Amino acid sequence: MNVKQSNLFKTIVVEDEHLIRRHIVKKVQELNSNFKVVGDCIDGQEALNLIEEEHPHLVITDIQMPNMNGIELAKSLYFAYPNTKVVILSGLYEFEYARQAIKYRVEDYLLKPVCSDSLQAMLGKIELTIKKDIEALVHASSSSSQTMTPTELVNQLELFIKENYTKNLSLKEIASQLNYSVDYLSKLFKKHRTMTPIKYITHLRMNEAKSLLSSNLELEIKTIGELVGYQDPHYFSKIFKTHTGVYPSEYRHSAFK
Repeated sequence: MNVKQSNLFKTIVVEDEHLIRRHIVKKVQELNSNFKVVGDCIDGQEALNLIEEEHPHLVITDIQMPNMNGIELAKSLYFAYPNTKVVILSGLYEFEYARQAIKYRVEDYLLKPVCSDSLQAMLGKIELTIKKDIEALVHASSSSSQTMTPTELVNQLELFIKENYTKNLSLKEIASQLNYSVDYLSKLFKKHRTMTPIKYITHLRMNEAKSLLSSNLELEIKTIGELVGYQDPHYFSKIFKTHTGVYPSEYRHSAFK
């Protein structure tokens, strides 16, 4: 695998307030020409769809947003795109938000209104971190002895996911074991299976959840969520509704009518 370093670091801005969003987009590109904003979104769910297409180096996200907030987005990126750097943007001062952000390895936490000096300092720090990651990837690539064909690699990845999808899977850990980058595996899997590994994991989990909900009335919904890989029942319900259009309780009610 050849790893080529780009001079531009792709960035996505997620903010539901239009004026603030446009201001940040403009400032990012003015303050550091190495960062290119490839898109902006109004909530976390919209951002995830764009992230899947663009594979950005940096995501700058507000906390309080409809549909999916910044912490939920950071959590999704932590498991699905661990190499993507996340910076939290918020006018809130509560420590709880900062604590949750740290839990998902958020790189920085900027308070609104964001001043140019703070934004520029953050971009400089992120730039150094990204370059170090790329250098490490180049080193790993040049020293590896990978012999699998792309098809064999996809088949191995699919088998691993099928055998482990109920666990707390991290694509970063899988990629590390196979000695490939997260982005490479994600793009290769999507090319051969028409969906990313993370979407495939979610697909398997939702199918199993639907099966358990419709055949095991005695199991609590929280327990079913845990059985298919979601330790947080609220997050499980949210993902289930996004995938099926209804909450787990509604799906079960419909199945046992």
